[in-house]
Amino acid sequence: MKRRDVLIDGVLLSVLVAAAALGGVLTALVTGPAPSSAYVWTVVAIQTVTSAVVLLRRRRPTATAVTIVASALVQTFVAFAAPTATAEALLSVSAWVPIALSVVVENITERGVPRAWSAVIWTLIGLLAVVSTRPWEPTASLVVNGLLHSAVAPLFALYLAARRRKMQLLAERAERAEREQWWRAEQARAEERARLAAELHDLVAHRVTLMTLQAGALTVQAADDDIRAAAEDLRANGALALDELRELVGVLRRGGPPTETPLDETSLPPLAELVDEAGRAGQQVELVVAGEPTGLSRVTGRTAYRVVREALTNARKHASGAAVRVDAQYHPERLRIVVHNGAGRPSLCARGSGAGLAGLRERVESIGGTLDVGPDGSGGFRLETVMPTTVRADRGAR
Repeated sequence: MKRRDVLIDGVLLSVLVAAAALGGVLTALVTGPAPSSAYVWTVVAIQTVTSAVVLLRRRRPTATAVTIVASALVQTFVAFAAPTATAEALLSVSAWVPIALSVVVENITERGVPRAWSAVIWTLIGLLAVVSTRPWEPTASLVVNGLLHSAVAPLFALYLAARRRKMQLLAERAERAEREQWWRAEQARAEERARLAAELHDLVAHRVTLMTLQAGALTVQAADDDIRAAAEDLRANGALALDELRELVGVLRRGGPPTETPLDETSLPPLAELVDEAGRAGQQVELVVAGEPTGLSRVTGRTAYRVVREALTNARKHASGAAVRVDAQYHPERLRIVVHNGAGRPSLCARGSGAGLAGLRERVESIGGTLDVGPDGSGGFRLETVMPTTVRADRGAR
């Protein structure tokens, strides 16, 4: 049992015992010392002993409810055995019966009392309401006080229970409607991604494929070695662009990155080739590799390639002529890449929107990595990223 439930039961037991004692004291004060006081303290004793069953209301809800109602009936008959003035005083000043009947109604509505026993308990409560009015010798005071203590209290508790259930139902409906709205929005986004993927494939893939085929044909037919080399570079870059396009289309269709696949030795991220290409383009680039890319997933490898490519592109645009150092550190659980360039002069195409780094940051964070970029304080620029070596298939789908 939770500490909160124990505290509530303890408070409820204290309230019932206090109500029993207060009712006895007030009745004794109203009736004064008389032989009928024995009836008063007998009722108080029954109420006090019965109050202890509230500690079992969570474990034995049916037995607790039946015990309380039966005790209330016994108390009523004991009170009616006393003189009329004493009985009227007991019914008018005692708060034990309405509080205890509220516990009974809670057990019926919240504690899983079987339907058959629930009918029995409600029948006993109805019998208590009838007996409390003393139909064989009714008076206005007994009828009013009897109904207030035995009928109004459980009916009000039943109203509160119904209202509580209604509020819970409304909250569940609101939550369900919110979930359904979220799912509809997700479905709309998925459909839009699929549409964009189809359009992207139709618009780009066909043209890039033709360019790659033409470059391959030029590689075979060209007589000059330099032209063949340039054509081969163009063909290789076109093939790489097609691979990246297929991956991007897959991301758009699935709503997340591709399934995690370990890289083999023949498909390692071509950081060295990327650095060599930058060197052939006139950029001073140094690559320093530490560790082995063992167990590196394809998603992480592709992301690392994009990080280095974007960093080298920005260095060419904003620090032309500056030396660039690329540090790739492979650890068992993470990959750390640092790209640092010194101060240089902006090139003619130095203008940019900054969307490249923003998109790069989003991609790195989608696989659980971090990306930090900024000036190094001496006129240069530094980019650092840390990514997990393996990525779950569902990473980024949320």
